[in-house]
Amino acid sequence: MIKLRTIFFGCLIILAFILAWQIWKVFAGLFLALILATLIDGAAEFFKKFKIPRIVSVIFLYLAIAVLFYFSFYFLIPPVIQEVEQLSINVPNYIENFSPQLEQIRSFWDQYKTSETLQKSLFALGEKMISITSNITSFVSVAFGGVITTIVIIFISLLLSLEEKGVEKFLGLFVPAQSQKDFTKLLVLLQKKIRGWFLGRFFSAVVVGLLIYFGLFLMGVKYKVTLAIIAAIFEFVPIIGSWFAAIIGVVLTALQSLKFGFFSLIMYLVVQQLESSVLSPFFMKRTTGINPVLSIIALMIGAELGGFLGVLIAIPLAVVILEIVNDSRKKQDAEIKD
Repeated sequence: MIKLRTIFFGCLIILAFILAWQIWKVFAGLFLALILATLIDGAAEFFKKFKIPRIVSVIFLYLAIAVLFYFSFYFLIPPVIQEVEQLSINVPNYIENFSPQLEQIRSFWDQYKTSETLQKSLFALGEKMISITSNITSFVSVAFGGVITTIVIIFISLLLSLEEKGVEKFLGLFVPAQSQKDFTKLLVLLQKKIRGWFLGRFFSAVVVGLLIYFGLFLMGVKYKVTLAIIAAIFEFVPIIGSWFAAIIGVVLTALQSLKFGFFSLIMYLVVQQLESSVLSPFFMKRTTGINPVLSIIALMIGAELGGFLGVLIAIPLAVVILEIVNDSRKKQDAEIKD
């Protein structure tokens, strides 16, 4: 017979899950603030080696991030919108010119009116991007769940960054005194892995994006800004990300010209080899150690549950969960041996 106490605790757990689901954005925002503070803290510790005061380095870093975001928004987004609109207009012509070479594909286009459907989808995508990116306020509202939420995230991360070991001190408030030592050790490891993962992916994304852009620029291909940004973004998706970016790039260039498609295929393969053989070993010296498949699953769950915000915190959250599980296993193994 089930005890009343068991039923009571079961109900409490269910209520806790329901409450967490209702206010998940609060936890997601707080977690993102902790991640941002962790990244800034690592950079501040680097500047500390040059005798630069922490408050100066932290403020400089936040201003640098703000300037980078501003210039990215106003100098990268407009060309992408323009290229998507151009693509939506040119799709029927591309398909009409390309399909005679492949009669079976042409019958597929004609039967299902694929070019018309694709054109409408691209038009809708362009209009959606224009509405979202019409100004920074609307973009932030869609990406982070509101302007106020974004301000709170930045404010919390700034406060934690200004104080040395701010993240450790804040989270330590919720940890029993007898567990503080183990908690600090685990937190230091987590911060090191998260910084290593982010910096490695970020620099790889920048280098890959620039290589794709200049490669397409030299070939005289259209939509080079969009394809370069797609390649950079997909660098954050392990294993399959670079292949998805390559498929999109080769298809769009091949629609313009089979010669462009052939040379772009070679270019993407060369860049992928460079990324896997040179960039990843160089930038990812301190990897997260997370299984690539689990990374992809985490990104899918994050996108499904939290959209853009969920994607941002998916990998760091997966790293935290896995490290806590690994730490618990190590403690259990140690207890069994003793």
